[in-house]
Amino acid sequence: MKSGFKTAIFTPLLVAVVFALILASAYLPADSLGLNENPYLAVVVIQLLTYAIPALFYCRVRGREFTPKLRLRLFRPAKLLYLFYITVFMVSGVALLSILCYTAAPDAFVEAGAVSNAAFAMNGRFFDVVYIVVAFAVLPAITEEFLFRGIILGEYESNGAVFASVMSALMFAMAHFSPARLPVYIFSGLVLAAVAYATRSVIASMIVHAINNSVVLLSEKYVLHMVDKQNVSFVLFVMILALVFILGGMLSSFEAHGIYRGYSETNVQSPYATGKKRSILARVAQNFFSPTFLLLVITFVVVSVINS
Repeated sequence: MKSGFKTAIFTPLLVAVVFALILASAYLPADSLGLNENPYLAVVVIQLLTYAIPALFYCRVRGREFTPKLRLRLFRPAKLLYLFYITVFMVSGVALLSILCYTAAPDAFVEAGAVSNAAFAMNGRFFDVVYIVVAFAVLPAITEEFLFRGIILGEYESNGAVFASVMSALMFAMAHFSPARLPVYIFSGLVLAAVAYATRSVIASMIVHAINNSVVLLSEKYVLHMVDKQNVSFVLFVMILALVFILGGMLSSFEAHGIYRGYSETNVQSPYATGKKRSILARVAQNFFSPTFLLLVITFVVVSVINS
């Protein structure tokens, strides 16, 4: 109980610091960041300052005994097929949800997209595309996964894997400060948590996250253009996406079942699955209604209202 209480209070404080840094970075002048001279380097610096440094400092405070919970280990090649299926499932699911969210709030959805944020560098040159992918897709995947699927999952998993996945997904979604894309980020957070648990590797979730980010960054404007057209091609595209989504979900579930069966046969321990669990109501009351988590929710709501 004491450990759970500390988690409910102190873990959201880390995310609150990240929230504050993200919001503060939006008010920094472009000249001081070097956005005009080297925009890619400026984006990388901001990403490291807002996510990586607070996360690393938190791990330093928690000490070496916390390191195993981060799952900073490579996954076995046997899990590559699972990663392929779950990536297909995630990319197609994100596309379908994006279409729904864009239809509901087109302006807000476009404003909050990575494509809009990277518009200053979208000139079509090869190396600029590479820099954009690294700065806006790969690096965010690494820093965000280290925080949300490394630290947050590790801290909350004493409440159970499902509970930890939900908490990490909610914090991950709110950190983007986009009500129009909230369903997309929650879905992504849950899938990435499943990847981290199935592979026992946050590096695996980083890879899946980076691939999804890259696909969104390079293809979203074309998808949204099809939505605006609302023609036969769009209907066919949605039907294909839905089919791919279903197949990806079924095949990744089948592979995950095999992975967990292998864990069971080789007696691989699951620390989050041991010990007596408190009731779901007790866990919800302690974590969702902790003052620090409510602070995150209030911050997200206030910022969303101000920016709307």
